[in-house]
Amino acid sequence: MKTIKYISILLILFSFSCCVNQKKKDEEQIKETVQKFWEKAKINDFEGYKSLVADPDVFSGVMQVDLNFIHKNYDKINPNDILLKNIKVKDTSIAGPNVHQKYVQYVIKKENDTNYLKKPLLITLLFYKPVGYDKIFNRKILQNHIGWDK
Repeated sequence: MKTIKYISILLILFSFSCCVNQKKKDEEQIKETVQKFWEKAKINDFEGYKSLVADPDVFSGVMQVDLNFIHKNYDKINPNDILLKNIKVKDTSIAGPNVHQKYVQYVIKKENDTNYLKKPLLITLLFYKPVGYDKIFNRKILQNHIGWDK
């Protein structure tokens, strides 16, 4: 009887450990994809960027515009590659309890906008487990970018 209890406890601990390890692996995969995203944006590598996105040919024009904007404003958005050191993976709450979506979001305030006349630039990279955490699920990643660079 004691053997069955020990085996049960070991199985529970093992399954918990596997879940924790899988979550950590998932987050590492997302962070790696985000780092690649910033690398491709910095050098304006559209083909490389497209390889990071799920179904890249669906909205390739929008993706090209987003990438060009980020590349053109890279030094304002990501000075000294600071965003590469600050990747925080969060779980979505809008998709539902059984949908495994995660995201990384950056809120970039306009420099020298002391009156807060400009909305902050939002960069959101969404990830969906069935597609793979090595692919960015949303193709439109920028918000509030119209006129942000002026």
